[in-house]
Amino acid sequence: MSIRNTVLSAAALLALAACSQETEERAEAAAEGAVRDTAANAEVIGEEIEEGAIDATREISEGAGELSERLEAGDNEEPGPAPITGDDLSREE
Repeated sequence: MSIRNTVLSAAALLALAACSQETEERAEAAAEGAVRDTAANAEVIGEEIEEGAIDATREISEGAGELSERLEAGDNEEPGPAPITGDDLSREE
């Protein structure tokens, strides 16, 4: 192998090493960016879930209040005979 070929081979190896180092640095930067993006997205999703849970709880509470009012409004009737057996449900035994 001539000195010229050895120098060219060494230069090629250095260029390849530099390229590999640059590629590795870019891959590392991309991975770090992906981790940051994932963390930010997870935080946004967590906030959306929390807001949804608050809204759902509010709706359930309002629905329960309305149901309670309707039940209380309809609770003014005296029990009468059972529809199927005819037993008097208002009588204590």
